Amino acid sequence: MSEQVGVVLVFVGLFLATSGLLVFVGRSLRVLLGRTERRRLLGPAALLAAGLVIGAIPFVAQNLYFSIVGLAERERVVNGRQALVLTGWDRSDYSILSRKPGVEILEMGNADVTDDTLDLLTGLPKLRELTLNDSRITDEGLSKLRALKQLESLRIARTAVTADGVAAFLADPPARLREIDVTGNNVPTSTLRKWKNAATANGPPPAEGAPVALERRYVN
Repeated sequence: MSEQVGVVLVFVGLFLATSGLLVFVGRSLRVLLGRTERRRLLGPAALLAAGLVIGAIPFVAQNLYFSIVGLAERERVVNGRQALVLTGWDRSDYSILSRKPGVEILEMGNADVTDDTLDLLTGLPKLRELTLNDSRITDEGLSKLRALKQLESLRIARTAVTADGVAAFLADPPARLREIDVTGNNVPTSTLRKWKNAATANGPPPAEGAPVALERRYVN
């Protein structure tokens, strides 16, 4: 079902349900006053029920589709990690993320992705790679990504973040962050180099036999 058809059905259902409810209330008062028979309530009650059913069709159809078909080619396994590609997603509703807590790689480079959309990422505790290129996120949204404790790679090219916002984020980034792409955001290379060099400049050297931390990388 296309989004346009779904919107039409919702509005038609809302109109019918509202009309049925108003008529039902009016006739109920007449019944209470003894001015009409109770059977006169059947018509508006049926209209109200029909409106509710029609308005619910788009939501039921979407949930049924995802239950039977899933996300098809948008879901895959990359190097043993569950990946979800929503770049080019033809819907404005990203609540599907709440049903995908195992996602480790997420691509969501769409113009309708905003700071509010990023609130849904709190339900993805395993997220390691995130692509938000060409989205409308700002510094406020970028700061929300600090909550992604497993995040290793972040791509925010051509977004609405600022140089100051990126600098603030990299001053206190997710502990596992090792790669960031800020192409097209006019971020000074010095800011990125400072973050990269901080990985080796801060803290004691690794203990003998301990794994060596991966080098930080950036794209600007």
